[in-house]
Amino acid sequence: MSQYYNLTLKNNSATPWTFYIYQQAPEQPGNEVFSLVWLASPFHMKPDTQINFSWTMDYGFVCGTCESLRPGATFSASDQASGDLNLNNAIELVNWKNKPSLNNPVRGNHPGALTISSHSNVPDKSVAVGMSLSGSATFITATGPNLAHVFTPTPIYWIAAGTEVQAGTVLDISAVKQNAKVVFPTNCHSLSYSLGPDNQWTQQT
Repeated sequence: MSQYYNLTLKNNSATPWTFYIYQQAPEQPGNEVFSLVWLASPFHMKPDTQINFSWTMDYGFVCGTCESLRPGATFSASDQASGDLNLNNAIELVNWKNKPSLNNPVRGNHPGALTISSHSNVPDKSVAVGMSLSGSATFITATGPNLAHVFTPTPIYWIAAGTEVQAGTVLDISAVKQNAKVVFPTNCHSLSYSLGPDNQWTQQT
């Protein structure tokens, strides 16, 4: 069974916030990769309340239309497939009956990374592809015919507090405030953080 990771976030500030987690998108030469709100509280967290996020290190592929791929927009996957970083780490995107679809994953040439290759019938810049973690999309980028995108994930997370966000929101990470970097130490699978009255995050012991 996959190992679960747990992250508890508590609001000790004076303001209701939506708490969320995201990852910084890996760079791809010639392609703009967007980070998404990966996990988010389903409501504003009132002062003195907390929420626990839980996930596994199960990776996958996602695709969907991207008529408006910009910060503030919301991405919703129209198709997704499970994968892993070694055996089922490559997949082909096709345009099936005018709908972006993913074929079955296979073993690719980039161990430790996920590769998505677009068929020649995929229209240019109208489809987004990306990777998921524990069933939720983390990164996306626009694609086109005969293109390949390689995503190399890293187990580094960022926690943040915001207002107009939800799972799938496209982020401009340079503009994200009230955030903090989270790295799980070796053999540690549970961490807790608190947003204080100064709107800064501190780790709880």
